[in-house]
Amino acid sequence: MVARMGTFTRICRYISRNWPLFLVSVSCILVSTIVSVQVPLLIRAAIDNVITPLAENRLEIELGKSTLFTLILEIIGLTAVVGLFSFIQRYANTYFSQKVVYDIRNDAFASLQNQSFAFYDKTHTGQLLSKVTTDMDRIRRFLGFQLTFLISSIILLIVTLYTMFSINTMLTLFILPIMPCIFATFYSFGKKIRPLFTQMREQYGSLTSVLHEAITGIRVVKAFAQEDFERKKFASKNDKYFQTTLASAKIRALYIPLVGFLIGLGTIIIFWYGGFEVITGTLTIGTLVAFNAYLAMLVMPMRFFGMFISGYHRTMAAGNRIFEVIDAETEIKEKPDALTLPKLKGHVKFENVSFSYRKGRPILKNVTFEAKPGETLALLGATGSGKSTIIRLIPRFYDASSGKIIVNDYDVRDVKLKSLRKQIGIVAQETFLFSMTIKENIAYGKPEAKMDEIVAAAKAARAHEFISTLPKGYDSRIGERGVTLSGGQRQRIAIARALLMNPRILILDDSTSSVDVETEYEIQHALRAVLKNRTAFVITQRVSTIRNADKIIFLEKGEIVEEGTHETLMAKKGAYYQIYQTLYETQKPNVEAVSEHTSSKQEETEQ
Repeated sequence: MVARMGTFTRICRYISRNWPLFLVSVSCILVSTIVSVQVPLLIRAAIDNVITPLAENRLEIELGKSTLFTLILEIIGLTAVVGLFSFIQRYANTYFSQKVVYDIRNDAFASLQNQSFAFYDKTHTGQLLSKVTTDMDRIRRFLGFQLTFLISSIILLIVTLYTMFSINTMLTLFILPIMPCIFATFYSFGKKIRPLFTQMREQYGSLTSVLHEAITGIRVVKAFAQEDFERKKFASKNDKYFQTTLASAKIRALYIPLVGFLIGLGTIIIFWYGGFEVITGTLTIGTLVAFNAYLAMLVMPMRFFGMFISGYHRTMAAGNRIFEVIDAETEIKEKPDALTLPKLKGHVKFENVSFSYRKGRPILKNVTFEAKPGETLALLGATGSGKSTIIRLIPRFYDASSGKIIVNDYDVRDVKLKSLRKQIGIVAQETFLFSMTIKENIAYGKPEAKMDEIVAAAKAARAHEFISTLPKGYDSRIGERGVTLSGGQRQRIAIARALLMNPRILILDDSTSSVDVETEYEIQHALRAVLKNRTAFVITQRVSTIRNADKIIFLEKGEIVEEGTHETLMAKKGAYYQIYQTLYETQKPNVEAVSEHTSSKQEETEQ
């Protein structure tokens, strides 16, 4: 409960930022409630002062009509006032609830943007999406409906009970015992349904996660003909969610009729006791009718109080999940006195660097090497040897467990992250392009770039030619992950995106691993031009790229086993020699094709 109160306190802090809107909403509730309670009194007056006297011939017809018409106009007027204030209240409350959620959502997204890769490594995407969407909507509905309804119910309960006691104390006392019964019923309902709602929320998050994976990995699913497996996996999660939903529906189906019975019992008490009072002449028919109307008004707060407890706990559970995101501490933090990194020359040094994603499972072990400005380093090794980890440590996506990573004589942990990453260009193996225009994708790292800069970067990446053939050129919009473009075209746009930032350090993670000969030639040609005067780290299995590197680092199980140029390592005839021979034999047709393609292109150029 302490945690729940802590969550509610956090939400209240967001509410306090928008207190004028909240105050307007509460004021309108107060006015509309007080006015609405007057309507049964006017109905009582119409019955006792007009309808009953007319039926008993104690009132002139014309006077009765005039009085009844006046009362009807008053009821219409009160209803209009209630409607007006309800409109203002709903608008103000909607604005208020949306604004609070807007602030929370922005804070949650800002926290997600600040998180390190380690956070995403251990967090399911579906769960995050559920927190930022479904849980956020839960809070919006709590603020927009339940919180204001709670305030409205409290005001309605106080005003209605005061009015009932002022009219007939005994009849009110006869009805009151029903109220705790109704409240207890709804409280019991909330207690039973609450854990089911928690399960539903967790199961919905799992369902979303499975759906997201199935859609994102649809190519892999179809490539391995695993549609049935994915269907069964989704159906299993969906069935659990369905069964929990049915269980909650069963509880609702049980409790709602029970409440209806209690309300009916209250009506019976009113007409039983009130009927005798009317017969004896101590109670008017109008008062009896008004009391029945007030009973209906009392049921609403009682019903809501019981349900509010369930809704409150559901909302606090959702809020707790959201604040877990907001409060999540990033593992990569800048020091308070972090320095702004000056323009890089491209000098990178690893000094006895060790790293583990999980304790007890080292990925890098005392790695030491140096990359001089303008050098191209090829990182080679089997899967899991630590190649990708090295390139992730340079821009400080992760922190080394021990040792130092030095860039231009600065420890990367001593500089501001933005000043470091702005000077490093990265082309990942799996190219991600946003659902924006090609121009916007290339300028993603430098939104203020001018058009001639964007075109120059595209030309350097050998992308300008195919972009120019598109219907809208650089303004052509591409879909998520660039699905409307070929693999090679996506890679070249990614290279252009990296080059536009004019990085002194360029990281290429297996950027030609899955392209054809023509595309490989285009990318290789682009890379030869752009790697000049830049320090480059290249992860690749392509022999054509490896042998052109200034230095090759061969890794095994997180350790450097060989280091040097292609010629010196081949002369040693060690581990590199063996793997190179294997790669060359495997890629020989492509290597020769690229060489022939290069020669023919050169001949065309000379002619």
